Amino acid sequence: MEPKNHKVIKSFISDNEAGQIVEWIDGLSPESANPNHHLSELSKVVKGKAAIFDISNTELTNYITNFQAVTKIERNVPIFIKEIINRVSNALDLPNNNIFMQAVDMRQGGKINPHYDAAIDGYINYKCNISVLSEDYDIFIGDDKSNIEEKDLYCFEASLYKHWTNEFKSRRIFLSIGFIVPYSTMNRDENDPRVRLSKRIEKYFQNS
Repeated sequence: MEPKNHKVIKSFISDNEAGQIVEWIDGLSPESANPNHHLSELSKVVKGKAAIFDISNTELTNYITNFQAVTKIERNVPIFIKEIINRVSNALDLPNNNIFMQAVDMRQGGKINPHYDAAIDGYINYKCNISVLSEDYDIFIGDDKSNIEEKDLYCFEASLYKHWTNEFKSRRIFLSIGFIVPYSTMNRDENDPRVRLSKRIEKYFQNS
């Protein structure tokens, strides 16, 4: 993987922020939706709940959240969550005009199966995930592997690289913040091999 587009920031959130996030997620009761077949299969092995939030409410985020939703899409998040999102945007120098987020609470035995995130022609679905409550674990991104600890932030091109985790032995809570960014933000273009692969995946899965 190109290191410039894969970032890990250790201890990105504080103990207090982690506690606030856990308390907030404990209170979430996302309503079921009718996910597409591909998302339905992925969600079965999560073994928990996942709430999706369209933070920016733009044409691009509307498309992505509608495609990726397994529950009813929400738009309101607490101020402290918005502040964390802004901090991620500033730390990675990412445009903050097309943002969505998933709050995920996985029970013991849950995992993330190998998959690519949804894409939009001209844009990369760039994910910044915060491990809020979890055992240490490995995240696999393409041919790369990184060890993640509680409160770490890790970011990668989720629509360009297949990614997954092994099964968890304990409860896991994480925030997955999605930035829909132009190819140029990640120093890519239409002829990039990863972009071409993403287009083929988009054509097959998102238009089928």
